[in-house]
Amino acid sequence: MNILKQTALNLFENALAKEGTILAIRAWNPATFFELDVHFPVLDMSGWDRVQHMKVKVAPGLYRDYTPAGWDVETRTCTLYINAMQEGPGSDWVRSLNTGDKITYVGVGATMHRPVEGGDMIALGDMTTIGHYLALQQLAGSKNITGAIAIEEENHRAEFMEYFNWNIQPVAQTDQGGFHALTNWARKKDFNHATVYVAGHIPSCGHLRKELKKSDCDTVRVQGFWS
Repeated sequence: MNILKQTALNLFENALAKEGTILAIRAWNPATFFELDVHFPVLDMSGWDRVQHMKVKVAPGLYRDYTPAGWDVETRTCTLYINAMQEGPGSDWVRSLNTGDKITYVGVGATMHRPVEGGDMIALGDMTTIGHYLALQQLAGSKNITGAIAIEEENHRAEFMEYFNWNIQPVAQTDQGGFHALTNWARKKDFNHATVYVAGHIPSCGHLRKELKKSDCDTVRVQGFWS
């Protein structure tokens, strides 16, 4: 990184960057998926009415978007669910963390996904969407969300079933983004009067949206994460 770019980045971070402290780290088996409990002392969570995303620094000049879920307004704590299946700066970063470490973020913003009052809420995505849909469920309160999340590792699917008391099912991922598994699951469902949320791998989201539109699904809300 050249000196001008580094100087501009330093000014940007000095103006906007804030810190959180890692309270606990849990790795699934195999250790390619992580849960980080984090305290964000200056983060006001009280006004959240949509699923949020947070830009977290994972290397000098590099940020990745992660979803805060399971937040507590009073203690200003939440959990970040981070998929490290793909090699890259984000995966390297999360594997290097220890309890007590500081993490840097530069902003929290709303996504397009929020609960609806009428009709069913159905969630579809890959493993990168676990935190996203946990956040949507928290916002939905007592209204249960159904759906499917494509997960490649068999043991991760078992842990998903064990950890979460949820009406979202894990399905076996056989391709990048889980398109075929999610499509097969969707073909057996009735989407009449339902709002379907699609998130995760961007190309898979686009293909899945087209498939859903061929059925009786009127409302599809897409939030792409990665490509």
